[in-house]
Amino acid sequence: MTLQPDPPDQVLRGLWGFSAIHPEWEDDNDGWEPEVAWWALDTGDGVLLIDPLVEDWEGLDALVTGGGGCCGIIRTTYWHERTIPQARARYGTEVWARPGSSPDQRHPFDRPAPDGTELPGGVRAIDVVRDDEIALWLPDQKALVFGDVMLRDPSGKLSICPESWIARSGGRGRVRQALEPLLELDPEHVLVSHGPLVKGDGPSALAEALATA
Repeated sequence: MTLQPDPPDQVLRGLWGFSAIHPEWEDDNDGWEPEVAWWALDTGDGVLLIDPLVEDWEGLDALVTGGGGCCGIIRTTYWHERTIPQARARYGTEVWARPGSSPDQRHPFDRPAPDGTELPGGVRAIDVVRDDEIALWLPDQKALVFGDVMLRDPSGKLSICPESWIARSGGRGRVRQALEPLLELDPEHVLVSHGPLVKGDGPSALAEALATA
């Protein structure tokens, strides 16, 4: 079953974007605004939820039912637990995430998603070096989805996250080296959790962000 085309919040063909106020946001948070994004992808075999932070469960229920059920949940970074436990229980599905190096298992998952893992809908997990985080390549939409490692400022400019977020992972130089091969994908769109939605500037925005890192 395929979801009906062109509802108001469909940002790309088969991809729905949502936003919500992060419950842990404070005025002194470094580098991100209170509103964060999450995504729902029609895979053709069910709806895949990416970092869900659900406010309207009835609306999501309708989307999931129309798409033939929920085929899984992806957590792009350890800290994006959000409403994943509730969605996992509500839809009886599994959670994919990158295996972390920390013994802290407060945020469990069902299936590991190391670099190169093919997820439902042909989505591919990409190691971005930053602790416990993966990016996602959505081939049908030609879109890259980032959790924390890439941000957009209020004007829409794309950049690598603050140095304080990646110091343990080797800093900007190591992250830049890890992300440069993504330019070969020639992404049309770069979607982030933190920052405004911008479509269609993928290659130039990503190249500029890496060149100035």
